[in-house]
This record gives sequence, C-alpha cells and structure tokens, in this order.
Amino acid sequence: MKRLLLIFAAAALSPSSANSYAPAGAPSAAQCRGTDRAVTRQVNFARGRTTAVIKNTVRLCTSHEWVLRARQGQTMSVHLATGKKTSFTVQSPSGTIEDADGVKDWSGELPETGEYVIIVGTDATAAYTLEVTIR
Repeated sequence: MKRLLLIFAAAALSPSSANSYAPAGAPSAAQCRGTDRAVTRQVNFARGRTTAVIKNTVRLCTSHEWVLRARQGQTMSVHLATGKKTSFTVQSPSGTIEDADGVKDWSGELPETGEYVIIVGTDATAAYTLEVTIR
C-alpha cells in the first residue's frame, strides 16, 4: 500500500502532470503571471550634455520605463545594446511613436512637448546599455 501511495505522489509531482504551470519547452514569457511589472526611472543628463548613457539589467516579467521631458521639434535618438530578446518602445505624451515600437535603434523629430517614456522590455533577463540623445 505504501508503495502504491508513493507511485501516485510521484506521478502528481512529475513535470508531465496536468497540474504543472508551463509545459516543457514553453516560451519563458509563459512563466509570467499577468502583465510585466514596470520599474519607472528618470533619464538624467549630466549638466551641459545632450546624451545620457544608462547601463542596467532588465529581468523577465519586468519592464524598465525611462522618463524624460522634451520639446516639440527636438530630435531624439535612442540606441539599445543588448541581446536578441530585448527591445524598446518610445511613447510620446499622446501615445506610441509608430516607428519606435519594438526596436533597438530609433531617431526622429519629436511631435509634441511633454513627457516621453522609453520602455525597455524583454523575453529573457538581459543586461543592456541604453543611449539617449536629445538635440
């Protein structure tokens, strides 16, 4: 009888059981419950500088939101150096900038004055360097 109980217990705990959270070989994003947790930070430019370089690590199920203020007509350039599964999106005060969604490089003239957000997202934990220039 003990042996039979041990067999049932082992079967219930095996990765192939119906109670497992994600099937073997499933994408890592399946491990996240709900939406990514956003970590918001301010982009800081050194006095007299137009470029900020940020080095950080974004973890699975987390996004980093880098916030800065800019004026209409200024040019913003953003470059992300990282692995294949990480990219960024730029949001203007009124929404996502079309050409700057899920990319690693973007440059463009800003359509309005206000708060811009650069969102770094990933499908795997990744170290990154984000370079932001405003002119």
